[in-house]
Amino acid sequence: MQIIKEKRFYKNIAAITIPIALQNLITFATSMMDTVMLGRADNTGVFLSASSLANQPFFILSLICFGLAGASTVLSAQYWGKRDVASIRSIYSIVLKIAFVLSLLVALAVLLFPRTIMELYSNNDEIIEAGISYLKILGFAYVLFGLSNTLICCIRSIELVKISVVVNITSFCTNVFLNWVLIFGNLGAPALGIRGAAIATLTARVMEFIITFTYVFFVDKRLKFRPKHLLLMNKVFALDLFKHGLPVFINEVMWSLGITIQAAVLGHIAYSAGDPVAANSIASMVQQLSTVVIFGIANAAGIIIGKSIGSGNIERAQTEAITLKYLSYIVGLIACGMILLLKNFVIDFYTIAEETKILAHQLMITIAFITVFVSVSSISIVGILRGGGDTRFCMVEEIIALWGIATPLAIVSSLLQMPVPVVLIMMKIDEPIKSVISVIRINSRKWIKSLARDFGKDKI
Repeated sequence: MQIIKEKRFYKNIAAITIPIALQNLITFATSMMDTVMLGRADNTGVFLSASSLANQPFFILSLICFGLAGASTVLSAQYWGKRDVASIRSIYSIVLKIAFVLSLLVALAVLLFPRTIMELYSNNDEIIEAGISYLKILGFAYVLFGLSNTLICCIRSIELVKISVVVNITSFCTNVFLNWVLIFGNLGAPALGIRGAAIATLTARVMEFIITFTYVFFVDKRLKFRPKHLLLMNKVFALDLFKHGLPVFINEVMWSLGITIQAAVLGHIAYSAGDPVAANSIASMVQQLSTVVIFGIANAAGIIIGKSIGSGNIERAQTEAITLKYLSYIVGLIACGMILLLKNFVIDFYTIAEETKILAHQLMITIAFITVFVSVSSISIVGILRGGGDTRFCMVEEIIALWGIATPLAIVSSLLQMPVPVVLIMMKIDEPIKSVISVIRINSRKWIKSLARDFGKDKI
């Protein structure tokens, strides 16, 4: 299969990837500043570990939002290829209703049962108490975040990506400034520690919601999505979302639950000299930095592939898939190199015990090589296969790899008190497995499925 050489294709990838990568980079920077400031406010590592574990429900919610948006993208990207915006508005309306209900349920869970949730992730009383105080504040941000983040992710499918950069820059500036004021007690404010970090994040989420919905409902001219469209409920699209989008949603939820269980495994390791939760939190920050472009390309791939199939150009979609497959190899190797180069620089930012620094160094080396496979699996699954409508295969592949192989191996290795880097390798063993299977699937051409119906109305 010939690789695409035309500049227009790569410019199109860059036009979608760069704003999404910037959004991910700003999100990463926000999380990093949270951990750095909390680490400096408390050199025992309690605040850092507590915020990391207390954010696990938020992590689950963010992946629920991503799953809902991914479910809509499977269809909306192909309708975008037909330029059928009426159908896209109906799809978004359904997805936002679901996002509201699910984010409300998660919010009620963390506000009503914060202790139960923290005890799932840690057996350290200090960490549990600090995490409870964090959750009691941040829980009020969940519904606003669920709606705004779902909508931001949805509109990527119609190549509306620049607004996400504005939203995230505003959120970053708000969060970092209020962290500085409230964690440390600057400008005459009380020093609230971890509760100050929660208030800062809550305020940032409110700003995100206001900007996102104001822009989409009152400024954007491409989709012409207005508040009245939230009342739309089309049974045809609901059934299509259930059939083709539900596997994406289940995939993301099961993946998030698997990752949060793995976080609990690390949280209950008591035999390590360094703090595995704090070390993994630092290592994960570097991985997020190195993979912002990977996930940007993955999102761009899904949109580009979906558009080609929606417009009826199947051969073009297969050629694009092969090109993107090879691109995933190159980007993965670059990301691996970035982690190895930045590991010492980042660790020195944190005021933590020497044993934890040594452990973080070991985990970063492990994660660096795993990231090569993360690139291949992410661009293949989130981008190519989902963009092609092959959602059920993706769901089965990921659930078996994570729940059938990686998570059991992680639990067993921790019970056997293996070194923490070995436990981490077991946790991430699903990535090389998924990479191999996905590449085979792409080469088979069985992944291409045309899902968009031809209504022939309200096109642009």
